[in-house]
Amino acid sequence: MGILDRYILRLHVAPFLFGSSVVTFLFLMQFLMRYGEQLLGKGLEFGVIVQLLGLNLPWMLVLAVPMGALFSTVYTFGSLAAEHEVTIFKASGLSAWQMTRSVLLASLLLSGGLVWFSDRILPEANHQAKVMLADIQRKRPALLFEPGRFSTQLEGYTILVRSRDTSGRLLLGVTLYDMSRLGWLSVVSADTARLRLSTGLTEFVLELFSGELHQLPRRGQGEERWIRFRRLWLRIPAKDYAFVRSDARLFARGEREMSIAQLAAVADEARRQQQWLAQQSEQILQPHWRELFSPEPRPANGGSAERIRQRLLALRSSLETLAADYAGAAQRERQHRVEIHKKYAIAAACFLFALAGAPLGILTRGGNFGTSALVSLGFYIFYWAALIGGEKLADRGYISPMLGMWWGNGVIAVLALTSMLQLHYGAGYHRFWQRWRRC
Repeated sequence: MGILDRYILRLHVAPFLFGSSVVTFLFLMQFLMRYGEQLLGKGLEFGVIVQLLGLNLPWMLVLAVPMGALFSTVYTFGSLAAEHEVTIFKASGLSAWQMTRSVLLASLLLSGGLVWFSDRILPEANHQAKVMLADIQRKRPALLFEPGRFSTQLEGYTILVRSRDTSGRLLLGVTLYDMSRLGWLSVVSADTARLRLSTGLTEFVLELFSGELHQLPRRGQGEERWIRFRRLWLRIPAKDYAFVRSDARLFARGEREMSIAQLAAVADEARRQQQWLAQQSEQILQPHWRELFSPEPRPANGGSAERIRQRLLALRSSLETLAADYAGAAQRERQHRVEIHKKYAIAAACFLFALAGAPLGILTRGGNFGTSALVSLGFYIFYWAALIGGEKLADRGYISPMLGMWWGNGVIAVLALTSMLQLHYGAGYHRFWQRWRRC
């Protein structure tokens, strides 16, 4: 590697770290806005919160690194063009490929590293983060109650919550059935309530406002009691609500928590299941071809029209069950194939962004922060819109997983090669294009 290559790579380091850090910070803020309320005010140690953030950093880095590669190439080569250093390089006989070869090689290595990271580090981090977040959510008792549904999460009690306020802390329209006392059933109705854990995390403190308490004897022994109250406190023993780490092996893994080999194994198994279901459908249909497609259906062994109808209804039920299983297996295969292609497509985006960013930086002379950020943001928004849209279409079976995950890369590759040819041939690019079309 020559002096020029080292010089250009050294110029890329700071913009790459800056671009990657900004995107990671934005994802981090989005994560805190989404889960901050569940993390704060629950007696969690600071180290636990930091560990959860650390487990979520890998997916943020996977999405941020391509943006860092794009911004650094646009900014660095734009600065070189603005300072007329690119003109000096060209005057020295260097081509566009020679000026960008070190960056392209580095981005290719970065893409390979990102594939390894997405295959080995990211799935395990995602799985550990899911398990840890589930453990933390156990400590927020208000989340136990889904509005409009009876909850039996508290031992000895059944609670119905009509709704929650916007903060999620105040419960509205609460009805509580206390079955913890032998021989008595207590029914409490309250306009509002607030649930929290005690300081020692050993019991729940349920504070109810403006309601009624009814105590009913279960076997007719005793008198019914009725009490109106403005404020009522109930203390309920809490079990397993201190923060305790669960065994991650007990949690099932989703497609984003699997390595490439695991994803491929599940997808292959789903494909084999589809083939087996297709064979089963053929075996079920084979004895009934004559009944299904003859002008006047008659069973081979004789029988009335009612018997034919009953047999066809049973056949329809069997086929519908097989069709539902086939559709589920097909969707499972598509989702896991999509995740495989996504790992490779995002990693390849590092190389493609570098391939596109270098000529764009020179052609636009984007040597200032504003121009570089605008060009990078435009490419980034297009690419992630293409990736998300392609993933949804592929998951639903409208397009193949490969097309869904790679079409955005294809568009970026065409733009990158076009820009590189424009930079290499300069004013003669259009004459080269016309000669190529005539060939």
